[in-house]
Amino acid sequence: MTKNLFKYGILICISVIQTACMAGNYISASTPCGNPLDYYNELSSQTDKELSPKEAGALSTGNDTHACFKLQEAIRLSMPGSKQQNDIQALTLLKELKLSGALSKTDQQFNDMLLQHVSQRQDLRNMIGTQDERLKKTETQIDQLKDIEVEIDKKERSVASPIDE
Repeated sequence: MTKNLFKYGILICISVIQTACMAGNYISASTPCGNPLDYYNELSSQTDKELSPKEAGALSTGNDTHACFKLQEAIRLSMPGSKQQNDIQALTLLKELKLSGALSKTDQQFNDMLLQHVSQRQDLRNMIGTQDERLKKTETQIDQLKDIEVEIDKKERSVASPIDE
């Protein structure tokens, strides 16, 4: 179990490094949706109180195309640690954008990168949930075995006591 978590940890680290390397290509990129990485950085610097859906939309670059709005909404929903984080909705938007082909090439690259990142994060959550269930089941079995051991010990004492008298 620990080996698997370690392997997944390494995969996450590799993904983060790959994402960081890929993100370097976007720093000076101006796309039809603005610069998604700049938008992401702007959102990440805001507190939950500052980051309401209406205010998040206000960070738009003025290009209010439907696809750009969806990309910005997906970025907002995928912000880790925010109260509005909803990876399932973010994944839905990101997948729709990928299939629609409505984004420019660079915006689509960012979308693909974010889709991969959020998918991996969701997969890890699912694996952690599965491991938690296994742990609870194992703990329950251990408790049952302890109860059996106590019962066996009681029976052994009751059998041993009359013989000693």
